Amino acid sequence: MTMIVVDAEQVRRLRDLLPALTKAHLQETLGISETTWVRLRDRRPIRQSTYERLLKRSMARSASPAKT
Repeated sequence: MTMIVVDAEQVRRLRDLLPALTKAHLQETLGISETTWVRLRDRRPIRQSTYERLLKRSMARSASPAKT
């Protein structure tokens, strides 16, 4: 299983995509669990496959217009 550590700046950008830091928003917006978020925040490794899914979701969110 390949693991990756995400840099702090990228985690900050992901945080900026969240309307609030809740379990529901983590799952709905980024497609990750609270456990994965804690690992990201603490600069601990996550699975490569999780990271790839997270990138896809975050790119889609940052490219789409904001909801009003």
